[in-house]
Amino acid sequence: MTFDYPWYFILLCLLAGGAYAGALYALGSSPFSRKWRWVLAALRFLAASAIAFLLLAPMTRRTVHERQKPLVVLVEDRSLSVQQSADSAFSLQPLRESLEEDFRVQLDSDAGNPWQTDLSALLDVPRDAAAIVLASDGIHNRGGSPTAKAERMGIPIYTVALGDTTPRRDAALANLRSNRIAFRGSAIPVEVTVTASQLKGHTSRLTVTDASRRPLASAEVAYTDPHFSTTLSLSIPAGEPGLHRFLLSLAPVDGEANTANNSLTFYVDIIDGRRKVAIVGNAPHPDLAALKQAVESDPNYETSVMLAADIIAGKHRDLGQCQLALLHNLPSSALPVPEALKEMPKLYVIGLQTDLARFNALKTGLEIVARVKKGNDLTAIPNSGFSLFHFDASDAEAIAQLPPLNAPFGEARPQEGLQSLFTGRLGSIDSRQPLVAAIAQGGSHTAFIWGEGLWRWRLNDYLEHHSHAHFDRLVGRLVGFVASQDGRERFHVEADRIYAAGQAITLGAQLYNEAYELVNTPEAQLSLAGDSLKADYTFSRQGESYALALGALPEGNYRYSARTTLNGQTFTDEGSFAVEALNLEQARLEADHTLLRTLSAASGGRMVRPDALDDLRQELSHIKPVIHSHTRRTELLALPVALALLLLLLAAEWVLRKYHGAI
Repeated sequence: MTFDYPWYFILLCLLAGGAYAGALYALGSSPFSRKWRWVLAALRFLAASAIAFLLLAPMTRRTVHERQKPLVVLVEDRSLSVQQSADSAFSLQPLRESLEEDFRVQLDSDAGNPWQTDLSALLDVPRDAAAIVLASDGIHNRGGSPTAKAERMGIPIYTVALGDTTPRRDAALANLRSNRIAFRGSAIPVEVTVTASQLKGHTSRLTVTDASRRPLASAEVAYTDPHFSTTLSLSIPAGEPGLHRFLLSLAPVDGEANTANNSLTFYVDIIDGRRKVAIVGNAPHPDLAALKQAVESDPNYETSVMLAADIIAGKHRDLGQCQLALLHNLPSSALPVPEALKEMPKLYVIGLQTDLARFNALKTGLEIVARVKKGNDLTAIPNSGFSLFHFDASDAEAIAQLPPLNAPFGEARPQEGLQSLFTGRLGSIDSRQPLVAAIAQGGSHTAFIWGEGLWRWRLNDYLEHHSHAHFDRLVGRLVGFVASQDGRERFHVEADRIYAAGQAITLGAQLYNEAYELVNTPEAQLSLAGDSLKADYTFSRQGESYALALGALPEGNYRYSARTTLNGQTFTDEGSFAVEALNLEQARLEADHTLLRTLSAASGGRMVRPDALDDLRQELSHIKPVIHSHTRRTELLALPVALALLLLLLAAEWVLRKYHGAI
């Protein structure tokens, strides 16, 4: 039993109870005999002392043990390589039904992407899982190492080996690499891996053609080994600007078991030139390199990294070629924003070296008032109401898991129209301060990142997701927003140029009124036309903008035309994108049971055949229930026994007084 007062408060409770009982039965005349006065006084003393003690809110503490069934996660690989095997109809549903009596069972019967297999992603299960059962053919062609992940998880992984490991007579194209964006008039390098099984002594021809089937490049392939693999490099010309479709095909050999993997389609966006971005720092900082790498992940941009002191000294005379600037810790107490950058659209990274008084004087749309000079560690909280541009929810969730930025202490006073893509969280408290924000003022766009340490974001994005893509897309969206300055496009549809087959496609759109304020009161429609699809859609409203979820679309080229009407004026926007088919599952159809066996051995599990699920049931029976122990604190006043004893004391006194005729 515990309470939040010094021990001598118990003596005070006894003293209060004694004083009350004495005043009631010892002072003045009483109709009771001496013996009964002592009995009644004792009862009143105990009751009054108990009430005084209960007012101190004493707590009882006891350990509670709760028994919970262990969680077993069943995962079924539904990639094309499994669907095209003899085990395509296999299901873990019978195993689920046999386990439900002794386990909590979660069945993922549609896990992953049909066009590719990331076994590492299939192992993403709840943290309280006691075991995983993975039914797969072991073909792994995307993501990080599943074996390394299995070793880190610390729970047994039981694999069910599907598919056929028998080598078949087959040639395939795999691991295509080409530039997504090329410049008009340049040469587009294309690199592809050709594999073949049981075709030694045969030859074939590899050809690249455009959408009109016009040959652009070719190479001869001679299969010199029963298990053949080689990488070929070709070069094709970049013609007129636009999104172009190319077909890479390998002539089939008689007797091939599968010719679907003899061709690959890829898309290249041919452009006239790149926008130039100036990344300007107050002093050398690792954030500058992170920003450069993120911006240049989009081939539409090229960057120049420089220091403000060098610009002021006249060492950089090519700034006139730059279309926008990323300012890091500028203006500072030592350096203003260089005059050459004053008229450029800007993305500000506000750090500990930023002079907030000078920054506020720029009237950027965000004012920061600071009474002390210190830093705070702020983590990102996504803001679902942000509508200045589309940012995917999965990217926002990934950014929210990154380490905190070191931000200067201060209170934000945003101008009307400023929207936060992320707010900052200080410890467990949402500060509501704009950590990543943007504003559209007339035809001018400005963006802000309140905090430095972006290099940690990019590094941790790779550590967590084996890719810099989430961080790069955040910077890319901010740069793209800042770059669209002139305000001529009051209605604009946001769409990537190339999507992967199976990817859920969501388009965004923004409409601005005459004052260049976001509005979405009128309806907006979109017409979509592809090789095998023609449909009309209506945008849904999201915050102050529009969104349209198209879902997964078939492979091919698509053109869209969007339209809306505001105050009697019609606005339109047109564009195109491509959905690129992934041939990863067709490239290899022989199951890899060695990987499954290794995966199970690394985690303490076991590999079984599809007809041995009963053996697997026996293996899982050794998993014990989970015992959760926790300490439960309860106020003594809330316990029925305490109230019962108190009522018993008061009732006993009342009965005795009633019995002796004095109540």
